[in-house]
Amino acid sequence: MDWAALIIGIGLICSGARTIHQRQARVPELYKGARAVGLGWLWIVMGALFVIAVMFNIGFLKTLFRLFLEAAN
Repeated sequence: MDWAALIIGIGLICSGARTIHQRQARVPELYKGARAVGLGWLWIVMGALFVIAVMFNIGFLKTLFRLFLEAAN
């Protein structure tokens, strides 16, 4: 589970940085401008939390990751 949190966290950080750089995100609908930048920052924060959870073995952040995975189903 730790490897999954690390990989998904790094992926979210990279995706957030790309979204901020391009200023657009195509999720179920297209976001442009400030909304896309806000979404990019959200992805960066979520990804950083997942990476921190693995690096420092923080239980409640690992639980947040499990909730994130369950919500994706």
